[in-house]
Amino acid sequence: MRLTSVPIINFSNINDFQETSQWTIRSSDPNTLYFQLFDLDNTISTQAPFSALNSGFFNAAIQTFPQRYIAGVGTNNQPVSLKVTFPSLNIGNTLTYTATPDPNDASVWSFNIPGYANVGSGPSSGNVIFSLTQGINTYTWTVQNMLAVEMTNQGCC
Repeated sequence: MRLTSVPIINFSNINDFQETSQWTIRSSDPNTLYFQLFDLDNTISTQAPFSALNSGFFNAAIQTFPQRYIAGVGTNNQPVSLKVTFPSLNIGNTLTYTATPDPNDASVWSFNIPGYANVGSGPSSGNVIFSLTQGINTYTWTVQNMLAVEMTNQGCC
């Protein structure tokens, strides 16, 4: 099983959100960040009848999409927890948060980042590491460049 996470923006409810390639946040603002889990080894295939691959109107081109992953299903996968880690502006430090699943769809998770008055201890842009524990198994994966942090002007130069 190869898991990945897709960042979500403009989350209103489980039926109203947008997937994106990157979160963009301001380091001084508190944020709730949302993401959805996908299993890259478990795909859904659909036919694309209007694809121009064979120049035919009823083309049989198959498109595959990773299937969303619902963590914690089954007694062997309990308890379940998910940690999100990304770099801090303090050299060598990281920030780790515990994510919580959406009550209406356990493939969507979120976590809260506080606003940082001392921007130097806030998050830094870069890779985000996810660590999912289900029962006795732990799965870890990294999404590259998932977080972009806008720095606020601190009155310097």
